[in-house]
Amino acid sequence: MASDFPPSAIRIWMHKLKKGVGQPATVLERSLLNLMSAEAASLSVKNATERGVLVPRAGGGKSKRLALTFCQKVSRLPSSSCDPYCFECHLPGVVKNCISCDRSFHENCQRQDPEKPNYSVPSDKGQPYQFPVNESDNLPLNNTQNMETPRTPTPLLDHNSNINQTSLTDILKHETTEWDDDVFFVSEQKGARQRKLPRIKNELQSSLDSDEGSDLERCTHCRLLALAALHNPPQLDKQELGCLLKYSWDKHYSWISMDVTKYMAKHWNERDKALVKRILFKTKILGLGDIERNIEAEKYTYLTEFLVDLLDLQHNIAVFFGPKSVEYNATKWLLRDVTHDIREIRRCPDCYRYSNEASLSDLWFAKPCLQRHELVFAKQAGFPPWPAKVMSVSKRQPIKYDVRFFGGTHSRALISERDITPIESDIQSHIKPRNSRALSAALRELQCHMMLSHYSASLFGFHADPTVAENLIKVALSHCSESTETGASGKRGRPSTPATPGAPKKRRLYNTTSDTPSPVPNRGITDSVAYDNLTAEIVQAHEDLLKCRRELSATQRKLDAVKRKQWCYHCLDEAVFNCCFTASYCSVECQRRDKRRHQATCKVTH
Repeated sequence: MASDFPPSAIRIWMHKLKKGVGQPATVLERSLLNLMSAEAASLSVKNATERGVLVPRAGGGKSKRLALTFCQKVSRLPSSSCDPYCFECHLPGVVKNCISCDRSFHENCQRQDPEKPNYSVPSDKGQPYQFPVNESDNLPLNNTQNMETPRTPTPLLDHNSNINQTSLTDILKHETTEWDDDVFFVSEQKGARQRKLPRIKNELQSSLDSDEGSDLERCTHCRLLALAALHNPPQLDKQELGCLLKYSWDKHYSWISMDVTKYMAKHWNERDKALVKRILFKTKILGLGDIERNIEAEKYTYLTEFLVDLLDLQHNIAVFFGPKSVEYNATKWLLRDVTHDIREIRRCPDCYRYSNEASLSDLWFAKPCLQRHELVFAKQAGFPPWPAKVMSVSKRQPIKYDVRFFGGTHSRALISERDITPIESDIQSHIKPRNSRALSAALRELQCHMMLSHYSASLFGFHADPTVAENLIKVALSHCSESTETGASGKRGRPSTPATPGAPKKRRLYNTTSDTPSPVPNRGITDSVAYDNLTAEIVQAHEDLLKCRRELSATQRKLDAVKRKQWCYHCLDEAVFNCCFTASYCSVECQRRDKRRHQATCKVTH
């Protein structure tokens, strides 16, 4: 099979030979000249004929020239027990069969780490938006895939990343295994933490060590599924997972405009499609519609199951269109962006869901997560210490913190350990009149987050009532320090948060009055009955406040109407006519009775 024909030749030949049409061998050779030399094209036609994919047939009419056509009997087409194409480079050759499934791979193409691809993602320089950096960007090209980078399709922008474009080398996070998802507190002694190695055996490390041995006998698909449960976030059910995957899929699926299923349905009939499936594919052909239906039906239990489906989609597209095609290049972008989202979901599912539901609440970043984040002040050049959440901490020296800032666009940045300060319980010392509007809004959002952290995170989870969460946010916000809008404003053109390029953006927060009759959230509320009573009191107090405001407004309108009227100078009833500008009367009788008293001051001569 080392000198076999490329799999993409089947697609090209089918356009010439569809519906059982025969063509001379020279025509089939010329159709492959865009992919290979004339000698290689001739050898490909010869190999396909020897394998029984192409069968000779006498030409019709006066010309008795020998023609080639596809074998029309599916049962006579050659088939193998395993996939004849490498799952990594998607080319034929001397492949090694997986011991767990029908997939195959070249020994030189096998990934050492199943999470890291052995190809480089095309550069996005010149694009209007810089995508998150993946570890594959810095890895050299594999020897088996020394190919030119095809044209990059138009990307679908991910606006939830909020990554600085100005200083990517210092700020942008390279997602590697050197990042620790278990965030430790800043007040801990780092030296002792590094000197004392954990005595408990690391399950993830032991599983990675096993990859060096028996797991290398299996394909990437099976190796990933073996670690699916270990890499999945705890307490993430299928319903919430389906919601998170839909957010990611809706952002990135437009990278691929054409898949195998859609292409065959557009160009070929059912018989031709059956011939191509028999020759090229050993596993089920997945399309974009199949993956979308799986997400909507909540068929995925683990994140890895969604990832391996995308790898199957990539393999099918590469085999069908070729490893140098634009369609295959688009799958690299799709895998890169979806892999980034999967890492974010593994790190904190709540943060990922809140960021995608930012339009539903202005204070989405203040909601507490099930996995509590350490709160710090992070210092960047040109900015004061800014409140932020710690997302992860690097393991290698120098230690850097991946933080996400409060306020503004909630941007992300990498901050050195020396520029990180733990947040104390009392932050009133940081609330100063000279603070900028952006910093004041960030501190207010931090106060709201610390107050909401006294509640259980399940009140803000995926299955929680959103109206209850919004009520708790309003209550907490009413007890936070008011933003010093009249204080010193920031410099012109300064971003609203660190690590955010562009002009500052004003973020309007809820302006709830401070006299709302509701208690401050306290840590002791854990009983559901007590919580229901507190919620009922809050709702009732809010309704009473609205009723009082309506009555006050009605009274004010009546008072304004009374002030516009004139009143009788004698009996104090509503006046009908004026005697002069100092007196008015309701009738002539009142004017006659009051004549003796008013005559001394009347300005009108009678």
